[in-house]
Amino acid sequence: MLNKKSILYKTLARAVSMKRPHATPSVMAFTDWLHTHLPRLPHIAVSYDAAGNLHVDARQDLLSRTLFVAHVDTVHREEGSNRFRKTQGMWYADGAPLGADDGAGCAMLMHLIHAQVPGYYIFTQGEERGGIGAKYLADHSRDLLAQFDRAIAFDRRGIDSVITHQGWGRCCSDAFAASLADALCADEVLMYLGDDTGVYTDTAEFVDIIPECTNISVGYDHEHSDRETLDLHHFKALAAAVVRIKWDELTTARDPALVEESPHTDWLGMYKTQASTLSTKWDSKWLAKWDDEDTDAETETLLVMDCIDDAMRGMYHDLLEMIAHAAYPEDPEFALRFLNKRLLTDEVLEKAMDDCAVYGADTVLLSLFDAAHCEV
Repeated sequence: MLNKKSILYKTLARAVSMKRPHATPSVMAFTDWLHTHLPRLPHIAVSYDAAGNLHVDARQDLLSRTLFVAHVDTVHREEGSNRFRKTQGMWYADGAPLGADDGAGCAMLMHLIHAQVPGYYIFTQGEERGGIGAKYLADHSRDLLAQFDRAIAFDRRGIDSVITHQGWGRCCSDAFAASLADALCADEVLMYLGDDTGVYTDTAEFVDIIPECTNISVGYDHEHSDRETLDLHHFKALAAAVVRIKWDELTTARDPALVEESPHTDWLGMYKTQASTLSTKWDSKWLAKWDDEDTDAETETLLVMDCIDDAMRGMYHDLLEMIAHAAYPEDPEFALRFLNKRLLTDEVLEKAMDDCAVYGADTVLLSLFDAAHCEV
């Protein structure tokens, strides 16, 4: 088990016990909790930016060129306490998402800071709502971001990925991914490899500024669902590994000015060839496919794209049902009362279709909920 006195354990337990939708008092309370539990050391400078991101500059004489990132919000749609179950090796969601996405990442950053690993740390806002905090940084803090050679997020499912591609294309070089994977596996406890199937996290917003941007598997699985779990054995082993890595000695090879498309992001081509084989009607068969734990992220995205395409041709029913189910799975009929299909304009739908190439299905649907929401 984790040491119950460690900041790693305290942060993780605090994070998963709270539902933290973006722009709510609970997410700001958690951000402030992180602030108050930072070590009081003379070389650490702490600040907030206008987006609410919490910055922790722990570079020690500004020599480090490594940025660490984790997001403080969760996918929950309401605030409140969050129940979960624990065994010696696994934590389980209990009725709602566990919130290890990205409570586990926040805990890992606090662990690194307390271990005095040199670096610049940012706890970002609104990743689950399309990377709001990260987009703010890319738009308003380019000079700050340009000070780093690598940006590390701990926000990937599973136990073995060093992400090399996100969204439209490459985010870090294979050489960097190999050097980081080798460092993580140095004790032959963990098994990491480069992985080109990433979708999106905050570091995707920095790829045209910072040479090496990645996302590391932190041990959770089935995120955004009430089946979410966190592998505590992996989480503890990862925590032991990251404090030993000499981050500023990792290979830097990628030129952020060069764009290399992802081998897995021909979403429109995939849609044209595969969507016709998918059932997208709002009935028990469609819902079973959506809720099936074996349904992968690409299939979910194709289902969303098919419904968006129907809406573009005037058939809104399936898309509205899908939006309602994503926004309020416990009562989609209630959510439908607040959706106005007239607000799903061609411009909104075209943007949503484009967003399917970058964001997960839930993120696209929640953005559509915001666009179509109205008071009744």
